[in-house]
Amino acid sequence: MFQFRTFQSQTIQCLYLAGLLLSLVLVADVEAQQFRVFTEVTQPSSDPETNDGRPDVIARSLTLFHAGKVFDWLPPPIGEVTVFEPAHRRFIIFNGRKLVKTTVTFDEIERLLATARDETHNYARQLEVRDEPGSKSIIEPLQFQLDPKFREQFDPTRQRLALRSPRFAYSVDCAIPAVPEASDAYLSYTDWAARLNYVLHPRSLFPAPRLKLNESLRGRGLVPVNVELHVRFDKPLQWNAGHRFSWKLEDADRQHINHWETVLRSDSLEWMTFREYQRVILRASTQAKR
Repeated sequence: MFQFRTFQSQTIQCLYLAGLLLSLVLVADVEAQQFRVFTEVTQPSSDPETNDGRPDVIARSLTLFHAGKVFDWLPPPIGEVTVFEPAHRRFIIFNGRKLVKTTVTFDEIERLLATARDETHNYARQLEVRDEPGSKSIIEPLQFQLDPKFREQFDPTRQRLALRSPRFAYSVDCAIPAVPEASDAYLSYTDWAARLNYVLHPRSLFPAPRLKLNESLRGRGLVPVNVELHVRFDKPLQWNAGHRFSWKLEDADRQHINHWETVLRSDSLEWMTFREYQRVILRASTQAKR
């Protein structure tokens, strides 16, 4: 999963049927594929002399597509596994170090996102009314995240996609997957992962920019191999995510999946509400930074 922190000053029946149809499409796509994606997220070195100019590793993750589900593992010290279950329109999340788990539905994610968007719109309007010094530098990033607009360029020879705006830009090396359906399966998962990341970590970037990128990739049947993100909000930031795709699962991958499913069925994990789980994880993150 590739999501980034931002430094903002902060966070129906027809629809149900449409969502149900979408989930059925997602299940068909995911079930057609069994593949793995190893991701490493880096940023420029904070100490180039000591680190020989090598970038700092922010996070690593392993994402496994198997039997209609997606398993996303953040290895220790985080030790978190996120299970995407489109057939049930939900995520199951558990932390093996904290021995806690939770479930959050697609509907709840959408509801929390809608609330966050409304609150952010209202906050931006209040800043506009007050018209205080420096308020514009806060308003513009917030408005962009809610409704991103990019200039798009694609080089078919190099398979390179660029989405650019004055403050926010993606540069993406792309690839055609071995099986065409894998593109939509991967991007459908990362769409929902981007939404989940924001509601689980409210200081994260709003999902709309990543959804725009995924829309551009999906339209071309591509997957991202390397993603560079440049953000110029209150200060310049740069991240890079390298995605290594393998179009079959290894024996170790299947062992991981069997282990995670066994843990989820066991009594070793304490179930809690999504909000309770969020508080536990945020508290652990705060303590780790001290």
